[in-house]
Amino acid sequence: MLQRLPEDEQNLVLPSGFDEIVRVVDLYAADRQSGVPRLRRSSSRRLPALLFARAPQEVDTPPSVGSPPEGEPDPSALVRAYRKRLLRPGPGEARHLASLVPHALVDEAQLACEPVPQDGSPAEDPHIVLLDKVARRLRATMPDGAGALRLGEFEVCLSVLRCQLPADAVDERTAVRNLLYGRHAWTFGLGAEVTRLSEDLGPKKGAALLRAAAVPVALLWRWWYGVRLNHGPRRRWVSGMLGETGRSFLGAAVALREAHLRARAAATGEALHPAAGAAGARDAAAVRQILLTALIRDLARASRPPFWSRRRPRRPWSFVVLLPGVGAAGTPSRKFLDTFADVAEDNPDCPLLVLGAATADVPQYVVRHAGQDDVPAPAREIAALYASGATGRPGQAVHAFTLPRTPDGGSAADRLAVRPTVRVRGGRHQGWARPIAAGTALLLVAAGSGYELWPSGSRAPVDDSKAAPVASCHRVRTGEVVGLTDGTDGCDLAHGLYASQLGTLEHTMGSQNAQVDPSKPYRTLVFFAPLSVGSQSRRTVPTGLQILRGALLAQKEVNSLNLKHQVQVRLLVANAGEYFHYGSLHGLNTKNLSHTDVSRMIVDRVARDHIAAVFGLTQSRPESLQAAIELGTRGIPVLGTGVTGQPMVEDSPVSYFQLSPPDERVAQIMASFAGRSPQLHTLTKPAPGHPAPTAIVVFDPDDTYFSADLKDKFTSDYATAGPVRLVPYRESDGGSQTPAVAANVCALVRQTGGFVLYAGRSSVMHDLFYYLQGDKNCRTHGGRVPVLAESPAPDLVLHPELMPQNYGSLTLFYSQFSLPDANGPFAQGFRKAFAVHTDSDAAAGYDALKILFGVMTDISGTDPDFRPSSVVTFLQSPGVKDYVGESGIMTLGNGAKYPRGKEVHIREITSAGTTVTDLTCGALAASKDPVTRWGPSDQFACPPETEPGVGPTS
Repeated sequence: MLQRLPEDEQNLVLPSGFDEIVRVVDLYAADRQSGVPRLRRSSSRRLPALLFARAPQEVDTPPSVGSPPEGEPDPSALVRAYRKRLLRPGPGEARHLASLVPHALVDEAQLACEPVPQDGSPAEDPHIVLLDKVARRLRATMPDGAGALRLGEFEVCLSVLRCQLPADAVDERTAVRNLLYGRHAWTFGLGAEVTRLSEDLGPKKGAALLRAAAVPVALLWRWWYGVRLNHGPRRRWVSGMLGETGRSFLGAAVALREAHLRARAAATGEALHPAAGAAGARDAAAVRQILLTALIRDLARASRPPFWSRRRPRRPWSFVVLLPGVGAAGTPSRKFLDTFADVAEDNPDCPLLVLGAATADVPQYVVRHAGQDDVPAPAREIAALYASGATGRPGQAVHAFTLPRTPDGGSAADRLAVRPTVRVRGGRHQGWARPIAAGTALLLVAAGSGYELWPSGSRAPVDDSKAAPVASCHRVRTGEVVGLTDGTDGCDLAHGLYASQLGTLEHTMGSQNAQVDPSKPYRTLVFFAPLSVGSQSRRTVPTGLQILRGALLAQKEVNSLNLKHQVQVRLLVANAGEYFHYGSLHGLNTKNLSHTDVSRMIVDRVARDHIAAVFGLTQSRPESLQAAIELGTRGIPVLGTGVTGQPMVEDSPVSYFQLSPPDERVAQIMASFAGRSPQLHTLTKPAPGHPAPTAIVVFDPDDTYFSADLKDKFTSDYATAGPVRLVPYRESDGGSQTPAVAANVCALVRQTGGFVLYAGRSSVMHDLFYYLQGDKNCRTHGGRVPVLAESPAPDLVLHPELMPQNYGSLTLFYSQFSLPDANGPFAQGFRKAFAVHTDSDAAAGYDALKILFGVMTDISGTDPDFRPSSVVTFLQSPGVKDYVGESGIMTLGNGAKYPRGKEVHIREITSAGTTVTDLTCGALAASKDPVTRWGPSDQFACPPETEPGVGPTS
């Protein structure tokens, strides 16, 4: 293919147009930021890994396994042969092979031949052996004149995994430090001095004198090495990836070694606990991620020597890793690719260029690009992906391209033979200009700094208040930007389908925050919620946008007050990412495998921004509860809005409160409505032997904090009225099962004449409704299918006319926790400020900020320097009593984490696209007494409310 191949590769078959792909890869192998102007190049770049796969066979033929048929291209052979383009014959008579680009070819056959340890210890994880061999090959293939490759972090982490500590070691941290010092620290070579002194003073006197001088220096050096190793900034990331607190690397090293030992014990079956297998797999994955991260960090440092180094212009290339055999899950090459996909998002400066060939099914996380008849199309796509990564734009870590089965016929090989190797920049004498210029500049600076040593007068103090704000945001693998912003720090959280809406609100927040006078008493509140969706997501608009609008309106109003005593309010927005994925870390959040933790970002800014409380969350998930726990451990109160999951009030810390009723109360109301509502019963028929229709409950069995919780409580409350049929509908299946779920639901509706109780998330309601509308059983039901939901899609609530336009076969009933007066000052001010209608979410955000404003103002009267813990204490006792807000009358505190008697409404979207209220229960702001009856002529009693959930007292 590429340059005088061995005999077993002489008959290599190239797919049609493969030379175009090779040219693109050559370009970025030689220059990892090819096409980016020199002055615009930065350290933030990451080229995606490419995985080549064989095109599927024709229909009705068995799938191909193993090697391809003779005469068809073999992706594994192509990847293996690409190594030839990275080599050239060296100069001189020896004609040795010289490397053009540092590279490593992974040969799994060699990994399988690794010798078994003679001491009877278990064999090392093949993936660790693979990483070690990759590091060695990259070091061995450094081009001539490019210097040596130093992998300090990787070698230290590898030594930690392989070290054998003394059995009598009392302090493992000290033992690890001594071992690393012996292996990696620079030692003093003093033999020549000893010889010369021995000749002058005699062997004994000379050696004694030198020892007396060298031992203190060596001890000081040993101490200094230990300090840099343990507390230096280069290895602090290890603690974060392991979930360890503090900045001690030695503590993290001990934890890393223990995780490695647990993983080996689980792999060999030595662990006794039944859960050891899963825990061992997690530990093994963590070890692999840390090793690969260490290697990437070392390579990133090696790819950009100091600007004064003559080698800086000689290292523009990528570090190429070739994986010709990416097989099934568990194989070393597949684990390497899996680990690369896991850690790539957290390492934006990644100079690796990974090429692989799939010998088994392509992993699910890989973005697939189907083959096209237009041969150059894959090359253009690869060029676009590489160009995007070279400029630092985020994207998916691994992409798979299907190579056509059509052989090239020889033209591609002929074109590649014209340029048989990668063209790289050779060593030039101009490289010496850098160290010379840097040395000259250093001398000039040193000469001119003498003036600063003898200042003529005192210097003006630095005004810290004018310092540029520090951004706390991070781009993650989904493309989202998670973290905090005040609207002026340059940290834009807007991303995805609804970026324009969030961007407008960020601008409004920045303008309002700029009007806060920092010389007067103020506190900062943080609105914390999922406010974006991933690049590939088509989920519905986040409910947090309406809550944020309500909070912004409240901020503007309270800061315009002229009270005798008040606290100004600044506002920060914290985006937790879609599904609250990055809102917390560890604990209940088992899905966030990165080290991004937005809750930690909030904690880190408490002192600088004078943060007093957090409100929002908006979703009942383990991830959001873990965020409340993380904030609670630091004494920061959390006021939830739009949160209904029962675990949120039962398992949360004492610092957590919420404005919405829990699922237990909502299920009572919905069961009462479903069993008695004349409006719903006109669209259904009673189940045989029951007074009420059959409830077809659509729920997510994996969503235990909201959907499954609501299902359990509704089923219990509705048992006396009618039967219940359960239909699982998972939020996480990507939509592949939605047509089958809709068909099942419509068949049950046709069979039972019942109604649908939608207990799923609002984000996937449109998916289900689309297929319900298109199903024959639902379309020919003889009347609209009633759907009762707790969490409707926000756009259907704001624009009810969309329901009959898009889903004319369905009638939507939904719960709502407040009903703002459409002609009141709040609704009018809201429409004027944001040009959208208000709803219960907007009212909740408005009330949350005003409640916290009132609490802070009361506290500041006696404690002007109050901390967030003071807000927690106040909310616990005396609490907030009979607060009259836009979302009803509410009382918090004294053991109650949510307002008892909170108003609940059931609303209906009619066939005309308007909304009517069919049920109202609870304490209303416009009513002297709580509403206890509903229905025509108030013939039905509201279900009695159980005692409010009381959390732990400590």
